[in-house]
Amino acid sequence: MINVLVLRGADETNRAWAAYRQARAEAGLPKVGTDHFAYAALVYVGDTHEEGVEIGSKLLWFLNTSLKSAPQFARFLPGTVPPQFAPEVYRSANGHKPSASGAKNNRALIGISTEEAMERGILFAGSPDTVYEQIMDFYGKVGGFDNLVMVGHSGFMTHVEAEQGIKRFAREVLPRLKEVAPISAL
Repeated sequence: MINVLVLRGADETNRAWAAYRQARAEAGLPKVGTDHFAYAALVYVGDTHEEGVEIGSKLLWFLNTSLKSAPQFARFLPGTVPPQFAPEVYRSANGHKPSASGAKNNRALIGISTEEAMERGILFAGSPDTVYEQIMDFYGKVGGFDNLVMVGHSGFMTHVEAEQGIKRFAREVLPRLKEVAPISAL
C-alpha cells in the first residue's frame, strides 16, 4: 500500500507520515522506506521560471472552484472518514469531527496565492531547474517519497500549455528525479 498525500504541504505531510510510521511500529510491522509514500501536487514546467509560474498559477483554479463549489467532495475523500460516519459527513454543513482537519485544510487552500502555494509545496512551478529544486526541497522536508502524482492541467490552462508543461517535465525534470536513490527504511 502506498500512502499518498494530496496538496497538503510539508507540515501536514510530515504529521500524516509520522502517524503512519508510528501506527506501523505500534502494530509490530516493519519500518518502511520511501517506496510507501507518494505526494500529489500541482506542477507546471515552463521554458523560463517566469513563464512556469505564470502558467502554473492557472492550476490554482482547481483549489478555488472544486473545493469551494463541491464541499462534499473536499470532505468526503476516500480514507478520510470511517465508513460508519460517511452519511453524517455527507449531510452535515461542517463535517463530522473525524474529517475536521481535512475540511479545515481544504478551506485554507481556497484563494491561496501562487507564491504561498509554492512555498507550501502545493504548487511546483517554474523552469525545469527551479521545479526540480522545489521538488527536492520538499522531498528533503518530508523525508522522501518515491512517487509524485502530478496535476498538470486544470481550469483555464489550454491544452497546448498543459501538453508543453507535461512534456517539459518528462524531458527535463523526471530524468533527474529518477536518479534520487530511494531510502530503504525510516
